[in-house]
Amino acid sequence: MAGRILVVDGVPTNRITMKVRLASACYEVSTASSAAEALRIARLIHPQIVLVGAGLPDMDGAALCGALRTQPWAADLPVLVQASGADRVAALRAGAAALIDAGSDELTLLARIRGLMRHEYGALDHPAPGMAEAAAGFAADNRPRAVFVADRPATALGWRHALRDRVDFAIAVREPEHALAEAASSRVADLYLIAVDIQQPGDGLRLLSELRSRPRSREAAVVVTLRPERAEMMPVALDLGAGDVLPWDLARPDAAPETAMRLSAQLARKHEADRRRHETQRNMRWAMTDPLTGLHNRRFALPRLAELATEAQERQGDLAVMLLDLDRFKQVNDIHGHPAGDAVLAEIAARLAATLPEGALLARFGGEEFLAVLPDCPARAARRVAEDLRRAVMAAPVALPQGCQDAELGVTISVGVATGHGAPHLLPLDPQALLASADRALLNAKSSGRNRIVMAASGLAA
Repeated sequence: MAGRILVVDGVPTNRITMKVRLASACYEVSTASSAAEALRIARLIHPQIVLVGAGLPDMDGAALCGALRTQPWAADLPVLVQASGADRVAALRAGAAALIDAGSDELTLLARIRGLMRHEYGALDHPAPGMAEAAAGFAADNRPRAVFVADRPATALGWRHALRDRVDFAIAVREPEHALAEAASSRVADLYLIAVDIQQPGDGLRLLSELRSRPRSREAAVVVTLRPERAEMMPVALDLGAGDVLPWDLARPDAAPETAMRLSAQLARKHEADRRRHETQRNMRWAMTDPLTGLHNRRFALPRLAELATEAQERQGDLAVMLLDLDRFKQVNDIHGHPAGDAVLAEIAARLAATLPEGALLARFGGEEFLAVLPDCPARAARRVAEDLRRAVMAAPVALPQGCQDAELGVTISVGVATGHGAPHLLPLDPQALLASADRALLNAKSSGRNRIVMAASGLAA
């Protein structure tokens, strides 16, 4: 099933019809005939979306939306409310994610649901760690920034004039090319309001697609406007990534309050998605980062080593794997204390990172052991890099924290190096074999006096 949807409607035929429509689209659908039943069922199944129809016997859609918002598990639950007249603004104030018209067609409804489902899962659908997009730009007054794009500047200026005193974000009017140029730079809007038809029919949808395809602007909130005769484009706009679709006359006096709330709601959802995405990326970074040294940890390093071995095989290139171990590190903790040991590890990690060439992988592999992996690095170059690392570690004593027996401490490392070469006539590079060869070489370096480099036999590394 694509997702769990709770349909709440006081009219039995409406519930049955809606359930059939959604089930045919492979959604898992539950129904409720009252707000009290809806709250009970929602607590049990935790739906991804709630659709609130008409005719509830105990409360209206806005009140149900507000009741859901009071539940900790439903604070961010998308709720679609069927409403008309003044009830529309009341539903938006209660936290409705979108409004449904009584005569909404099936294509538009399903497109709205797909858009909300994308929003729910989009915050997790990003590579990480360290792969986060650049943050969107802000206006000089530090408020969120919106960009309005219409068929004529005068139209967009009219929208801005009608809304600027009703919203808490700055508004700029732009031509499509100017909006795209800004999106390619660091000045990205938090919200775009775009006419579907600008110079040519469908220009606005093309602009929407372009914004969604750009790394800097793909997370922006986008709302499009439609003339009545172009109503069939509403599901298309929603499927292309619009968060909402507004009528062309959005700025008329009786429509402006609802327009302001719908734009503000899209902006709030965008900021919540940003928060969830950044929290997810932060947690992923923490899971793959050593908190003491700031280096990658073993959980990150092993899969990355396998990737680099595959890349070396495909490019028919060289790969060097080094294991580096601090000499007699146990004595540092035993004599000077664990704060001194932490200071030594952090300082040595910084020296190794500063000495390794660009593109190398460096990780704290465990305890006082570090792993370095260097793509495109044959044995002779690997030996030179290992020697640079050894000299960088012993170049100067490490300052110890106050309260330690000594103010500073000299440190050395032993290094085991294994190299391999990817070629069609050779066996594929085995990352575990490379690692094992480097480990044996490291043991030889430790047993033969420490503070030295031992190269593994190349045949053992393949």
